[in-house]
Amino acid sequence: MIRFAQRRDRSAIALLLLTILGVLLSRGAAAAFAGGAVLMVIAVLKARLVVLDYFGFRGAPGSWRALLFGWIALVACGALASPLVQALR
Repeated sequence: MIRFAQRRDRSAIALLLLTILGVLLSRGAAAAFAGGAVLMVIAVLKARLVVLDYFGFRGAPGSWRALLFGWIALVACGALASPLVQALR
């Protein structure tokens, strides 16, 4: 069994797996069914991993992490707002 000593190794594997999952879900009927919401959740999870492990905010004060995660959530909600408005018309 392979042992990954560093958190970045685990994060890199998780990012690759989430990317593969996103590509698979964006094909065919799954994309139409999910309406992009599942893909946005995957993107938010990937952004969280990048912010924590590659930007070095895992050990940062909570206020900085909250600010960055708030920004990620705002962008994600903004990206989902337009299709939601179009669907309600």
